[in-house]
Amino acid sequence: MAACNNGSDENSEINRLREEAIAVHDEIMPQISAFDRNTVKIDSILASLPQLLEAQPDMDTTQTRSELSGLKNRLDLATDSMMNWMTTFDVDPQDKSTEEVKSYYEGEIEKVNGLKTLFDNVSKEATEKLAKY
Repeated sequence: MAACNNGSDENSEINRLREEAIAVHDEIMPQISAFDRNTVKIDSILASLPQLLEAQPDMDTTQTRSELSGLKNRLDLATDSMMNWMTTFDVDPQDKSTEEVKSYYEGEIEKVNGLKTLFDNVSKEATEKLAKY
């Protein structure tokens, strides 16, 4: 009887860990559409730098181009990193022991939390840098 209950507790823990990883993913995913819009906005700003320079003659277009290009790269990196994580995330690992599955999900939680930090940082940077345009 105790062995059966222990299996149930282990399955419950595995389900909790899987759901935790998915919950962080679900929190991050809506930001991708905002990142895509920001990327389009950056492309538009970069294309209109000559007009912006006319309106703001003291603008350092080299620095602006560098900052916005770097931000665009970080937005793309964050999005690509999430897509890669989703591609490799195994919702139901087979042929692994209970401990291996728990360890796998703990690692995935660590990865997706790292992605959340990346998304939060890039989102904040985009909000700050794009506010002046």
